[in-house]
Amino acid sequence: MATPRLISVVTAVFDGGHHYLREAYESLRAQEMPKGWSWEWCVQEDGNTGTPKKELPGDDSRVHYGTGLTGRAAVTRNMALSQAQGIVIRNLDADDVLLPGALARDIDTLRRVAWCVSAGLDLHEDGTITPGPYDPPNGPIEAGRFYKEQAEDRLSVLAANVAMHTDLIWSLGGWMALTGAETIATLLAAEAVTPGEFIAEPSMLYRKHSAQTTAAESYWNPQEDEARRRLIQMRVDAIHANGTRYQPGSIDGDDSVVDTSVPPEARQAQGLSRMTRGDEERG
Repeated sequence: MATPRLISVVTAVFDGGHHYLREAYESLRAQEMPKGWSWEWCVQEDGNTGTPKKELPGDDSRVHYGTGLTGRAAVTRNMALSQAQGIVIRNLDADDVLLPGALARDIDTLRRVAWCVSAGLDLHEDGTITPGPYDPPNGPIEAGRFYKEQAEDRLSVLAANVAMHTDLIWSLGGWMALTGAETIATLLAAEAVTPGEFIAEPSMLYRKHSAQTTAAESYWNPQEDEARRRLIQMRVDAIHANGTRYQPGSIDGDDSVVDTSVPPEARQAQGLSRMTRGDEERG
């Protein structure tokens, strides 16, 4: 059994995209945690070279490293979930840096709601930092806001900054297997089944550089970009059609434990136990 007061930070990395891992680790190590809480870092390589592991400390038991078949970011994040023991999950890209208090703010918010997303600051290659220009107000997110924004191609938040109850991401099937839009798909699916909040205080430096996936010209192929958005919309529409809702539990109570001896498919079933349909709620 794992302690309920544990947040699992999940990072997907590949050989060649690992050069900022040490900075990410130092930002994790500097986090001041709420009383009784701790963190673990589940780093999963997209492949099995073992090269990114060389950037990680070998003497910190909170850091877990895994390898597997190449499958791009969504598959790699899902593989990292098999290592995760925390009652809540937080995404951290391999080239980004957490800001002070990020995890504590996530945890505080996830006591009220099942998911949250926080503001980020863009870190440019010349060292300058700029804020996101379209952040929503701090606090609860009105139902369907992000779905509408995504449909209009103007999503106002950085989906890579999402954190949520582990049961919720399991019940959603993990990250949707899309090329570069898996965090957006997960955010919108979570929004479809349960309320969430936006944290206006920035939690992360989002590194902008020429080697990132979304900087590649091929990423913005019009047909593929449209297919990604259409698939996300179809998934959320199906969730709404089923009337599916998620009922969050406590993340602090002693009964809120994750049994890591349970295989991944059974852990997904445990998450699904918190899902209900609209007609069941009315009954």
